[in-house]
Amino acid sequence: MKKQPVIIKDIVEDIIKKIEPEKVFKTEVLNSSWAKAIGENNVRHAKPVEVKDKILVVHVDSSSWLHKLTMEKARLLKQLRNDLGEGIIENIKLRIGAL
Repeated sequence: MKKQPVIIKDIVEDIIKKIEPEKVFKTEVLNSSWAKAIGENNVRHAKPVEVKDKILVVHVDSSSWLHKLTMEKARLLKQLRNDLGEGIIENIKLRIGAL
């Protein structure tokens, strides 16, 4: 049996649904808010990697950055809440890890 032709529009729509544009948008908004909170020059040292149960997990590149951001955690949370709204991020978990 010969396969029926597939409409490219349907394929593209399926791909877009799998990409989850809303999730991509939220990630970009979070990354932008994070950069604003820690400063554009510092983003190379700390990167948000996931939000799980309203906890933002951030990887940092060294113990000194882990310490620095731990000391600034309250300010960072306040800044993120101002940018993202209440109830989105309730805590920040900092870890040394790959950026």
